[in-house]
Amino acid sequence: MGNRYRHALEKLAGEPPASKTALVCSLLPEIEIALGSGKTRKQVWQRLADEGLDVKYETFHTIIRRARKRRRPTAATGRKIPLRAAGADEIAGELAHDPLVNLRKLEESRPGFHFRGTEDLDVLVYGKKDSREQNKR
Repeated sequence: MGNRYRHALEKLAGEPPASKTALVCSLLPEIEIALGSGKTRKQVWQRLADEGLDVKYETFHTIIRRARKRRRPTAATGRKIPLRAAGADEIAGELAHDPLVNLRKLEESRPGFHFRGTEDLDVLVYGKKDSREQNKR
């Protein structure tokens, strides 16, 4: 019974798209090859119109522009996902992004002695142990 449904879906997928937009989008790889070989968009449209595609040139141009925009990869898809099964904490560690990593590397490699004070600014400047203690009274 599952084969009958699978066969019906394969048959449906083999049929040409119902809308003109979907048809042009399905032909996009071939259109790109034609454009890459030096043909103009108008020449490609004219050839398709001669073969029976009933779409205005302006519509054809808009469909191509939108289809190209939709196919662009985003930054998030460029990241490689590890193939091995990793724990959630490992993946989070690999995907964590530190925007100050370059600054930290520069500060670590600075020549000379650099003292990082351990005292709080309130203690050094104002002589107060904790500024919140006064508010508690």
